[in-house]
Amino acid sequence: MELDENREQQFDLLTAALIGAAVGAGLTLLISRGPSAGRLAAPLMRHAGRGARIAGAAGMGGARWAGDRAAEGARWAAPRARRGFKQAVERGEEMIDRVPVDDMVEQMRDYMESARDAINNVVKDELDDLRKAVRKQRKRIGV
Repeated sequence: MELDENREQQFDLLTAALIGAAVGAGLTLLISRGPSAGRLAAPLMRHAGRGARIAGAAGMGGARWAGDRAAEGARWAAPRARRGFKQAVERGEEMIDRVPVDDMVEQMRDYMESARDAINNVVKDELDDLRKAVRKQRKRIGV
C-alpha cells in the first residue's frame, strides 16, 4: 500500500515538473528576441492594442447612440406622463368619494369593541383565579 502511494507521489511530481517546463519554454519563446531582434510577443501585443482601441471606439459610439435614443424617449414620454398625472389627480378625487369610509370606521369600531371585551374577560378570569389562589394560601398558612 505504501509503495503505491510513493509511486503516485513520484508521478505527481514528474507531471508537475513537465507542466512547469512546458510553461517556462512557452514564456521564453514569447519574451525572447527572435532572429530579427524583435520580441515574438510584440506583434501580438500590437494587434491586441489595436483591437482594444477599435473596441473602445465602437463602445463609445454605441453609448452615444443609446444616449441619443434615451433623450428622444424622454422627450416623447414627458408630455404623456404629465397628461397621465393630471388624469390620475382628477380621477383620484372621484375614487376617494367611492371609498366607504363610514362603513370601514364602523367595522373597525366593532373589531375594537370585541377585542376589548375579550381582553376584559381574560383579565377578569385571571384576577378571579389569582384571588382564589391567595385565599387558599391564606387558609393554608392560617392568616
